[in-house]
Amino acid sequence: MKSNKNFRIFLRLMKAQTFNYITDPINIILGVVLTTVTMLCWVAFKPHDAESGLLADSFVLASAIGISSIRNSQYNLNLTLADWRETRFIRNLLTTPVSKRILYSSILCFNWIVNILVTLLLISLAMLFSSQRQVISDVEWGPFLLGFVLNILLSNVIALFLSTTFKNKEYVFIISLLSYFGPMYLLGLGIPWNVVGQIPVINILTYIAPHRYTLHLMQAAWVGNASNMAFPGVEASSWLGQHGFGYGGNGWWLPAVISISFIILFALAFYMRLKNNYQFGIRKYSKFKGIKKHTNNIELIKKTSSIDELKALVEIAGLNYKEEKTKKRNKIKTIKPSKKRGGK
Repeated sequence: MKSNKNFRIFLRLMKAQTFNYITDPINIILGVVLTTVTMLCWVAFKPHDAESGLLADSFVLASAIGISSIRNSQYNLNLTLADWRETRFIRNLLTTPVSKRILYSSILCFNWIVNILVTLLLISLAMLFSSQRQVISDVEWGPFLLGFVLNILLSNVIALFLSTTFKNKEYVFIISLLSYFGPMYLLGLGIPWNVVGQIPVINILTYIAPHRYTLHLMQAAWVGNASNMAFPGVEASSWLGQHGFGYGGNGWWLPAVISISFIILFALAFYMRLKNNYQFGIRKYSKFKGIKKHTNNIELIKKTSSIDELKALVEIAGLNYKEEKTKKRNKIKTIKPSKKRGGK
């Protein structure tokens, strides 16, 4: 019974996120339309300038998949958390018996479903072109899928870290947009990497960008160069011809290890911020039963900004208390009295 109830709650949370996503035009435009149109322009028209060599990279589809994942996994996740925080949705849920694990697993699950659907859409559209059908035969699927998963995980943990670090949602959105538009134009989609990567200063500066490593892993695997991370279709004397994607001739394992390191770093930073936000000053009381629940209620009361919010919070807490009390009484009634030894 409990599992069925949790599953229904999970589905309702998924439904709420779906409604929020499809009714927000910015999500659709930046998360789907902008990336799709940019990819189609490069794939369909392939604009070429004889002097600048402005030609679409052969891994443009991989770039589109990776960058759309950054948008949907980071900005959209922060947007959901910010909206639910503003509407007191999360706060109200935390005062109910609903498991926090169900709440956050539904958010992450919806995020992954969106990424998979957008990826399938991009691949389906690209396969309308014979050039892309030819390129896909060279894909090294193992390293590519690894890069895809690491890219989403990295974006998720960065989003969670930002949402717990900055109280002002505007700062969170600004950083998230920079994390999206930076790779969009500097790591292989808005401007091809065969142009941007030839500029040594920009090439070196992008090493500080965490998404460089996951995107390069996906891009190299898409063109079958994951074993040495070499850059395809450039002159050997050029910067990219000499340095490739920039990993010293090492294979896909190096950007994968660096990506995992970034994921662990941001995950630990998120954990520390979360622990500091909700447990600071109460460690000495942690041995007492129910301290976490009461501390959570105290924190929620402190964050209320009006009498109406406080009344609503007290009402919800009172209902939960009555429900728990009723459960305890029913449990006591179901316990059968033990028979006395030797009694008649």
